[in-house]
Amino acid sequence: KQEVADIILKLSQASNYGVRDNLIDCAGECLPEEFIRFMIDEIQKRADKEEDKYRKRYHLNQIEVLARQIRDARLFERTHIASWENLYATDFIDIARVYLESGDVETAYSSLKKIPEGDNDRAYERDKLLEEIYCIQGNSENLIELLFQNFRLSHSTDTLQALLDVIGHDKRDDVVNDEVRKILKSDRLSESDAEFMIAVGKIDEAETCLLKRIDGLVIHNYSRTFSIARGMESENRLLVASLVCRRLLGETLKDSMNYSTGVQCLEKLDELSMAITDWKNFDSHEAFKKKIVEAHGHKRSFWSKYRGRK
Repeated sequence: KQEVADIILKLSQASNYGVRDNLIDCAGECLPEEFIRFMIDEIQKRADKEEDKYRKRYHLNQIEVLARQIRDARLFERTHIASWENLYATDFIDIARVYLESGDVETAYSSLKKIPEGDNDRAYERDKLLEEIYCIQGNSENLIELLFQNFRLSHSTDTLQALLDVIGHDKRDDVVNDEVRKILKSDRLSESDAEFMIAVGKIDEAETCLLKRIDGLVIHNYSRTFSIARGMESENRLLVASLVCRRLLGETLKDSMNYSTGVQCLEKLDELSMAITDWKNFDSHEAFKKKIVEAHGHKRSFWSKYRGRK
């Protein structure tokens, strides 16, 4: 084992491109703690002699990796602090995770509480750690508050499921109905809100919301938005499906790198238009398409991908 440790140390010292970093990453799989600590001492000597701050940080990072493998959270934290002048959310999350893995729940929680208010970097990881901590502590009040907060920030069947697993699935209808009412009162509509209403069977509410706020639909992910259109189409809400495609088409025409999605939307609009007889107060497909051609007819790359005609 001593020979293996020496070989790993030798090879990791000559790893200018990081190709051999995995040797450090998996050292704990083949070496017991006493040899890991020997490696840590040797690497610390390298760090102490190193004058270049980036090379020094590289050695300290190796110590962090090894400290985590032997569940030495204090060494991990001390080394991490030595590597960086200022600590941010991502640093406190890493430190908290190692304390939690070592069984020190309270120190892990204290580390997370040091995250400055408003610093939401890696917020998902932070909240998952908090969930685990609250479960271990038996702190159901804080756990429920956190799960409600996550659910309201991002409505989805996953965040709903996590909440109901704690408060009880018998409260599903009350929770869903309450959140849908809040969504309907909001001035803006996110992809996740529309997707959520469809997923929980609130089709009428989703249709009403999309008809009223289609111009305010916030688009971050093209595929998610297109799935909303497909979901409304599957429920035979063709006008709404068409309006979602129009909204998405407008966004993709601003982005020359995603013309393929725009073409997909326009072809779906052509298809849907053949079954829509009542356009309410919205432009007919022909009128809408004419406006698109007038505004974007010069974009040859887009139209060359489109099977229909301008």
